Amino acid sequence: MKYLKLGLFILLFSTCGVKKIPAEVLPINEMKLIMWDMMKMDEYYVRITISDTLHKLDQEQFRLYEQVFNAYNITKQKFYKSYDYYQSNPVVFKTLLDSVEALSSRQKTMGYNKKYAHPK
Repeated sequence: MKYLKLGLFILLFSTCGVKKIPAEVLPINEMKLIMWDMMKMDEYYVRITISDTLHKLDQEQFRLYEQVFNAYNITKQKFYKSYDYYQSNPVVFKTLLDSVEALSSRQKTMGYNKKYAHPK
């Protein structure tokens, strides 16, 4: 009984400070996928700018971001409004970044397992 009370107290205390995410803000599960894809586009952008110094740098980066926005059927404004919301709420932003990191780790592990899988 003592542990049940302690567990309920901790649960109640931890949920008191959490704000509900507004409807106009992208949910964490969608936002983490978008951010992960944007990070991959950034990596691609860095790689092409190293090898091709004559590339239209700024225009290419915006074009790559537009591809991500189109893939998720969102606008640039909606993404940045959501990003600003998460950045202004440190606890929720940390949750988002942890989710992106977990997604990254899962994908890297899956890629590693496929690459080094033993044929049967």
